[in-house]
Amino acid sequence: MLAGAGMPAMAQSAPFEYESDIEAVTVIAPDHNTSGDVESEGILYEVSLDNRFEKVLQNGLQIGARLTLRGQRDHPDRPGFVGMFDGTPGPTGAYSGLSGMAQDDEIGARGSVETAYLELDGGYGELRMGRDRGVAARFHEGAPSALTHAGINNPYLDPDGLKILRTNHDLTGPSAKVSYATPRILGLRAGLSFTPDSEAKGLDRNVDAGHGQPGLSNAVEVAANLSRRLPQSGIRIEAALGWSTAEADSPFAGVRDRVETLSGGANIELTSGVSFGGSWLKSDNGFQSADYEAWEIGAGFEAFETDFSVNYGEAEDSLAVLESEAFSIAASREVVDGLRLGLAYQDETLTALTKKRAGSGFVAEITLNGNFFDFAGN
Repeated sequence: MLAGAGMPAMAQSAPFEYESDIEAVTVIAPDHNTSGDVESEGILYEVSLDNRFEKVLQNGLQIGARLTLRGQRDHPDRPGFVGMFDGTPGPTGAYSGLSGMAQDDEIGARGSVETAYLELDGGYGELRMGRDRGVAARFHEGAPSALTHAGINNPYLDPDGLKILRTNHDLTGPSAKVSYATPRILGLRAGLSFTPDSEAKGLDRNVDAGHGQPGLSNAVEVAANLSRRLPQSGIRIEAALGWSTAEADSPFAGVRDRVETLSGGANIELTSGVSFGGSWLKSDNGFQSADYEAWEIGAGFEAFETDFSVNYGEAEDSLAVLESEAFSIAASREVVDGLRLGLAYQDETLTALTKKRAGSGFVAEITLNGNFFDFAGN
């Protein structure tokens, strides 16, 4: 006992922690006013189970893992953001995933392992290895929106099947990759991702080669993110820049050796609680003279414990010969703990080479989320 009392105390590692959360989202779009053979879907849904594992070692290194399972029923003509709109027949854009070919068979409910990675986080930054989005998508900043799943930009669920606006720079989808992100210094951090082969059939980003879409390999993404509150004015600024490139492989004429994409976005929150921002993205789509370009602006504020937002955006795909514009005014509120209700009025148009489609009406978003299971132990 005397010998033991003279020994220095050894640091103890933190216990192993496991947390699992479940979320269910239902989007209801009743009686939409549509034209141009648009078939609106009255009810769409998504269910996700997010599992996180974490342990902090004696030296302070945090070891974690994440596994996310998702099931979804999106518009049957638009799974994974791809779409065929009877524009100009031909290949599909390497970034946009859009095509002017005739519509294919409808697709019903699907499920996917969207995230499965190992994470090491210490004083020198964060390293992720596995199935995950790249840093360009993770660092995205843009306009505020009261809707989380059925907004006009980067939608998860699309009742009218007209949304082609995407600025969150998700080139490779949830494909297996290696990513590194620096620590945040004075509000700024940078990141790099490498994806050997983009093959994921993600629910919101299908990059599996098919329907004339080029295969992507050796993809590199570089991104920077700023999140800082100005000490004197109290204004918070969030901004992001992203660039990516990948080798493109396609049997179609006009394909480039590589696809390149550039994006930027920002959001400014005033001390009054009013925020406004926007985002922009441009990609050469992996083909000659076939750019995809999209942008969105919006503003939001909170009043009476309710979030409000107004958004407008446009997108153009030169390869598929498609042009889109969309407007949304939305509000959402947490009614009780774990239940959030959102309501929006949206007006969208999509113009192809010889056809114009449109849809407008109210969209309701019901979100249920809660803790599924927790565990902590050695």
